[in-house]
Amino acid sequence: MLAAGGGGRARTTEEMLDIAYAATKRIYPVRNTLGVLTISGGAGVLISDAAEALGLPMPPMPEAAQAKLRELVPFCGPRNPVDCTAQVANDLSLVGRFADSVAEDGGYSSILAFFTQTAGSRSVGEALHEQLTGAIARHPDRLWVLSAIVPEEVRRRYEEDGFVIFEDPSRAVVALHAMGRFGESFARAEQAAAAVPLPTVRLPETTPSEAVAKRLLAEAGVPAVPEHACSDAVAAVAAAEEIGYPVVLKILSPDILHKSEIGGVLLDVRDADGVRAGFATLLARARERAPGARIEGVLVAKQITGAVEMALGITRDPVFGPVAMVGLGGVFIEVLKDFALHRCPLDPAQAERMIRSLRGFPLLDGARGRPKADVPALAQALSRLSAFAAAAGPRLRSVDVNPLLVLPEGQGCYAADAVIELAAD
Repeated sequence: MLAAGGGGRARTTEEMLDIAYAATKRIYPVRNTLGVLTISGGAGVLISDAAEALGLPMPPMPEAAQAKLRELVPFCGPRNPVDCTAQVANDLSLVGRFADSVAEDGGYSSILAFFTQTAGSRSVGEALHEQLTGAIARHPDRLWVLSAIVPEEVRRRYEEDGFVIFEDPSRAVVALHAMGRFGESFARAEQAAAAVPLPTVRLPETTPSEAVAKRLLAEAGVPAVPEHACSDAVAAVAAAEEIGYPVVLKILSPDILHKSEIGGVLLDVRDADGVRAGFATLLARARERAPGARIEGVLVAKQITGAVEMALGITRDPVFGPVAMVGLGGVFIEVLKDFALHRCPLDPAQAERMIRSLRGFPLLDGARGRPKADVPALAQALSRLSAFAAAAGPRLRSVDVNPLLVLPEGQGCYAADAVIELAAD
């Protein structure tokens, strides 16, 4: 992660680990923030875009500090990125004064200095090195990164003085973001192993249908939407009348795990005629588009509205065993890739921390006037799923609960779809 970007001697793995551990333990006991010192406005924009994409905060400099920097260079850009402009070539002492202000007034834990080829030039290279190393000596409690294109001997000298060097500023931002994440983990108090009660799990002989998968998960503490498995249209109409319209109809087969791909899901079915017609439609589509599949009938389920769609999952890792996942549900988990992972089992408090770590957590927390979702119920479901996975043994390959519908506070959450994959004996 800390190896130089483009050219220069690559550090060994042992050196990288030593630097990463020492820096993160020293510098990141608190939230990571990025201050940028640059001689190029364009580079500042590039760095800002990279930081925003990663969620690495770049708070502005205090107003008083901005005013002080404008007194030094009236046409500078002092907000953050702090653009000291090429004026520093006429007075290199400005570099040290700007760098000190970024460290002292800005209070950033990470500071990225962009000086492109200037740092390696014969005319100003030595004086610039003196200004930058002076700043790092005065503020050793920050992680200083230099983005510059320099000869190998200059690179080694900066590294020996405590700088990490990257030619590409975007790669530097990625590394700084990762360092902050490591630091937050190192600074976090050690957590005792979760004392999570494990259920008794009896897996079926083969990969189950959706109805059986949901029943297994419901027994373990992950509730499913009200639903009935129906082998004929008469039973489907009776089930819909009992559940209440509107309902969802889904083809029921242990061989069709991704029903939407064959048109195997019908939404917003509002009366008995619709149920009868939908039942016939789903059977016809299954025969046409999955001719070899075993068809058990149609699943009739209550259609729930006003919920936040989340996804829960389990994957069996060859090293860590079962690993739990939570993320935004529906198609968003694939598009946004916003999810968190944790080794199984985990208790509800650990599960809630995972949920709150998601970038999309505001959707659960009442963003834009929405009602707050039942986060405790979601955390409980995630915890119980992790316990199910820990108890199920090595035959359990994966679990996919997507979507899990999270209703407003106090109303719980319900699995709308579930897939359990088992390893062959």
